[in-house]
Amino acid sequence: MPKGRILTQSERLVIVREAAKGVGKPRLAQRFGVTRRTIDYTIKREKDRRRDTGIRTAAASVTVTPDEMEAFDAELAKHGFDSRADGLRALMQATNGIFVPDEHLSGELASFRAALNRVGNNITQIARRMNEAKKRGLPPPWSNRQYEEIRALAGTILEMGDQIDLLVRRRNSAMAVTVDDVLREFALGTK
Repeated sequence: MPKGRILTQSERLVIVREAAKGVGKPRLAQRFGVTRRTIDYTIKREKDRRRDTGIRTAAASVTVTPDEMEAFDAELAKHGFDSRADGLRALMQATNGIFVPDEHLSGELASFRAALNRVGNNITQIARRMNEAKKRGLPPPWSNRQYEEIRALAGTILEMGDQIDLLVRRRNSAMAVTVDDVLREFALGTK
């Protein structure tokens, strides 16, 4: 390979395009008469150039209801964004601060999961007894006290559902405040 060969701009573009299609770097180096390091550098330089010049090559798409779109547009207008794209871009650039795991929520949900597993096992045992009694033509095999325990169990399940709902609503409320802060910061140009 000749040393010091300088690639033309059109050759650089071809290298980047071919590399994106999956053509191997050794093959490109041989084809253009340069070293593999030159190919690596060319690809990196193009990535850096696209990033630095703000050339956007990826698209994001999401389908929402008309009400969701109206609410999003209202938030964007409230914070001075001219377009949905600018608002989405601001949110995407700030995701490191927004979409972080919530350790408290994860811990609470894990404890709820364990409790629901225990409840599920109890319900399975009750159903098994009921089926056995039904097959034999007998009345349900439990006393009034046991029947009250079953009713209490059902109440516990409903209460747990309400607690989980409240927990998720609180978390969503905190997330909305964080997203609102991010939009405000970008609209004011503080980031």
